Amino acid sequence: MSLRPSLEALYVSHGPVVLRRARQLLGDEAEAQEVLHDVFMSLLQDPGQFAGLSSPMTFLYRMTTNAALGRLRRRRTRERLLAVNHAGREEPSHPSPEALVELRARLLSLPDELARVAIYYHMDGMTQDELAGVLGCSRQWVGKLLQQLEAHEQRKVGP
Repeated sequence: MSLRPSLEALYVSHGPVVLRRARQLLGDEAEAQEVLHDVFMSLLQDPGQFAGLSSPMTFLYRMTTNAALGRLRRRRTRERLLAVNHAGREEPSHPSPEALVELRARLLSLPDELARVAIYYHMDGMTQDELAGVLGCSRQWVGKLLQQLEAHEQRKVGP
């Protein structure tokens, strides 16, 4: 059996969810479209990365979150380099809601694993059991990650 028909079916059935997730995290339609294509190109190039240990949706959700976080980090690096190269020049601003800007800034300050936990827990409202399923770990480990996240957030808000 060829991978192509099943991948095409997966794209048709889950592509809109992947796009919506990427759009939600990135706040940019063009970048969200690129993440959608990156996720499915990655699966086309290496179908073995989905080992069937979770549902396809859980796997795609995790891939999309990771791809979006990578893009946010690259965007931050690119903006920092542009600021250094164009010191004194005014950069055009892209309007976005303050809450999303603050959320993205906080996500960038977190280690990858804690950033994923923050997104799943705070933004998506997942339970600890759901988090354990998505992250592929125990509920006890999720509790420890949430404690680490809380400690990290308190350090940022502290005196």
